[in-house]
Amino acid sequence: MTSHAGSWSVHTFDGADVRLRSGRIGIMSVDVTAPVTAGELHVTGSGVRLTLTLALDKLRTSFMLEAAARSLVKRHDAHALGYEGSGPASDVPWQVTGAAVSGDVNIELVLTVTPVGPEHDPMSEIELVGSADIGTVHLPLPGLGTVDDFAFDVDARLALRKHPA
Repeated sequence: MTSHAGSWSVHTFDGADVRLRSGRIGIMSVDVTAPVTAGELHVTGSGVRLTLTLALDKLRTSFMLEAAARSLVKRHDAHALGYEGSGPASDVPWQVTGAAVSGDVNIELVLTVTPVGPEHDPMSEIELVGSADIGTVHLPLPGLGTVDDFAFDVDARLALRKHPA
C-alpha cells in the first residue's frame, strides 16, 4: 500500500485556480484561469481518483479575450467544468486519465498529480500538469475564427485538507 493513502478535499480558497494555456494561435495565445469550486483526491493501494469542478463562468483572462471567452462559455452552456480521472497508485507522481465535461464539451484529459507540500506533510499541496488536444475550435475572435488544431496545457497548484480517518 502506498504511504500517501487517504482522502483529501481541495481547499477552495481565493487563489485555488487552474490555468489553461494554449499554444500560439496566429499572433496570440489564450491564457485563462478558472477557480476551483470543489475537488477530491482519494489514494488507496490500488488506485488514485481525482475529481475537480471549475467555475468557467468566473474565468479570468486578458482584457482583449474576456468577451470571447465568455461567449464560448455561453455558446457551449459550459458554466462549470467537471473532471473525474483515475489511475494506478504505484508510482509518484501519479497519472490520472479522465474526462473533463461541461455543457456539450467532453475532453479526454491526462493529468500528472504530484504531492508538493513540505517534507512533514507532502499531501498538503499538489501540483497538476497536463495537456489536451481538442481539435477544431471556432473562436469568436476577430481575424481567427476557426482553429484546426487547438491544444492547451493545464497547470495548477492546489492546497488539500485531509479527511478525518
